[in-house]
Amino acid sequence: MAKIRNIIIIILITVAVGAAVVVYFYLNMIPEVDPTVGGNTTGNLYNGGYFCEMDGKVYFRNNYDNGCMYSMNVDETDIKPVTTMNVYFISGNGNYLYFYMDSQHLSLSTSGIGTTVKYYGVYQCRLDGTKQKCLYRGRTAAQAMCGNYIYFQVKDANGGSLLKIKNDKTNLTTISDEYIDPCGFCDGKIYFTGVTKDHNLYMMDTLNGDKITKIADGYIFYPIYHDGYIYYMDAVDNYHLKRMELSTMKVEKLTNNRVECFNLNDQYIFYSVAESLTPALHVMTLDGSSDVAVHQGIFFNISLTSQYVYYTPAKDNTRMYHMPIDGSQPPSLFNPME
Repeated sequence: MAKIRNIIIIILITVAVGAAVVVYFYLNMIPEVDPTVGGNTTGNLYNGGYFCEMDGKVYFRNNYDNGCMYSMNVDETDIKPVTTMNVYFISGNGNYLYFYMDSQHLSLSTSGIGTTVKYYGVYQCRLDGTKQKCLYRGRTAAQAMCGNYIYFQVKDANGGSLLKIKNDKTNLTTISDEYIDPCGFCDGKIYFTGVTKDHNLYMMDTLNGDKITKIADGYIFYPIYHDGYIYYMDAVDNYHLKRMELSTMKVEKLTNNRVECFNLNDQYIFYSVAESLTPALHVMTLDGSSDVAVHQGIFFNISLTSQYVYYTPAKDNTRMYHMPIDGSQPPSLFNPME
């Protein structure tokens, strides 16, 4: 009987250990995602990827804590730290966040021997900041989550290149020897500006072997695809904001001012004007009408969530302003440390 009891105990222990192993691998498995889905909006990524909204939460770079990542509800409640190092180009999908992280700037609450270790590169973590993993170690630049891959720029002596790596840290691939900006991802396609030979508008099909096709000639910068149009800054025309209808290639001029940066959602375009007697943050509808200056000054890093627009002053990037998208309140300082 004792022998049978021991065998039963061994079997139960084996089953329990096996189940624990299965649960562990399931919880740590990186699930496959829709290859046409990105991890942030193009406009947010062009503005440094400071803010990323996902499933009712906002993950953001906190300028008041050396650029470390924090999370909060979309109404700016329940603010919590996520990383102890500064981040850029935040994206997310499912239970994971992706970003560039650098230990050059640490959280004000960080101390000890860990502060002497240098970390930098393309990182992944859980939504609460745990399970941090470096997918690619290096001084990278712009990056975007494109389906199951992170596309990112790597600077080198020849200018730079575009690489990609799968979200499970496999399949590291050099896509192009050009320093292509991957932030213009939408529905499986990356819209980008030529770098080496010209500054035309191109499209990279990430679902078809990253095949590249030219869309239009010109000096077309920061292209954002939205509802059949490409919105962009025209370098030939003093960086005025324009939009091109892809079905007809018809171009409309949206501003008479030089634009420093811009972002958009389904209703509005927010853009910054510096070269003017009255530099300001402006907002207008998608066709360029109802243009209004909402905050005087020179601003950058315009980021949008479903409820707020965030932006930083040009001469002090440790501060940040915010304003409801609908204009129901005037601009004010956004300090998540208060």
